[in-house]
Amino acid sequence: MGQTHDEPTGSSGSLKLEEPATLAGPWVIATAQGDCPVVLTTRRIESANAWAVEDSTNCLAGIVPDTIGWRPTPDGIALAVADRRTVALFARGADGWSATLPGGAATLRRG
Repeated sequence: MGQTHDEPTGSSGSLKLEEPATLAGPWVIATAQGDCPVVLTTRRIESANAWAVEDSTNCLAGIVPDTIGWRPTPDGIALAVADRRTVALFARGADGWSATLPGGAATLRRG
């Protein structure tokens, strides 16, 4: 006999966790104060349970202090500090990646 109720078949409906290699590369964090270019690397920082963020202009410290790494999450891209805490989450939405940071709204885009 066929399916007797309206449950989805196949997928469980969970969000996909992106591989770090697909997200690695140059990105720009845009805030009301301006743009902050960063590079999400695939260099692992085990102590932070994250991958390293490169910030050649030192602008990230003014946006999200003490950030040393990033990690993919089912909802988006998290920024992490040395003690493994997530200090910002850029959630993926219809209009791209966005977060509410201490200084206000921010977006993340490939740079």
